Amino acid sequence: MDKNFADIHKLIVENRKIVLTTHLLPDGDAIGSELALYYYLTQKGKEAYVINHNESPEHLVFLDEDGIIRRYRDDKEENDRIISEADLIFVVDTNEYARLRSMEDAIRASKAKKVCIDHHLGLDTNGFDAYITDTDAPATSEILYDFICSDSPDYIDRKTADNLYAGIMTDTGSFRYPRTTEKTFLICADLIKRGTDPVLVYDRIYNNIPQDKVKLLARFIDSLSFHYKRTLVVGTVTIKDFRDFHSDVKDVEGFSSFLMTMKHIKAGFLIVELPDSCKISFRSKGEIKINEFAKKYGGGGHKNAAGATVEHTDVLELKDRLVRDFETFISGKK
Repeated sequence: MDKNFADIHKLIVENRKIVLTTHLLPDGDAIGSELALYYYLTQKGKEAYVINHNESPEHLVFLDEDGIIRRYRDDKEENDRIISEADLIFVVDTNEYARLRSMEDAIRASKAKKVCIDHHLGLDTNGFDAYITDTDAPATSEILYDFICSDSPDYIDRKTADNLYAGIMTDTGSFRYPRTTEKTFLICADLIKRGTDPVLVYDRIYNNIPQDKVKLLARFIDSLSFHYKRTLVVGTVTIKDFRDFHSDVKDVEGFSSFLMTMKHIKAGFLIVELPDSCKISFRSKGEIKINEFAKKYGGGGHKNAAGATVEHTDVLELKDRLVRDFETFISGKK
């Protein structure tokens, strides 16, 4: 871990107006990290704002119980003003400005000091004034727990604890993914001690699925095809699917993880058609370094979980190309 805790605490002390943001299509770790950091900063007397490219997924809205998160495009002029006047900007759970999507230009143009807190590979340290990165951490929320506690654990109230717990639980796949350690469970035990109800948080996130999302999942399952001796599975979600079930891209969260629950599957791809691009989620098991494969499509991520976006492409053509390239990729590793 690159722990620049002291440097970042100093930046917080020296600056007043602070903006927090994260990657497009924010997941539990992204939102949990933002809101936990927000509550910490406001307890420190800072004027803090959370601004995201996307709205929060429906099953995670409960984490934002005070209605803190602003969607950038809802009031672009005002949000641009807030960003331009910020003294300090935190980018959490991503280290790529491109993944801020519509906010990228405004964030880059701001004269604010910029800090990255993240657990993904590929950080370009030249892009930030300070950073905390730990690619061994199972979640950015776990890093933030350490960061806040390095000031004082007393800053972790119930709201902060809820968000940190949600971030850790979701990014570890409910504590079943690699990099989940004894430390992870000790942190979660402390968060429960500080007020988090683990049953309630799990229930709100995983047992609250809209019926249209279930129908979308059924259509996705129907699209699945199997390749490379049935160890690779590929599924698609199209614009038509979204229209048919009154859904959008935020509703595919969890679909890529579903692929890896099947027996004998070693790798899985989720292809999501968007108006001008296709979003690909890559998953793998064991020693298959799927992040290396994702680089072929301009993406990246973790060893067993990565993503990429391919502009202006046909879904079926992309699927065929992915399967061919993966078979070449795997054959070259043997």
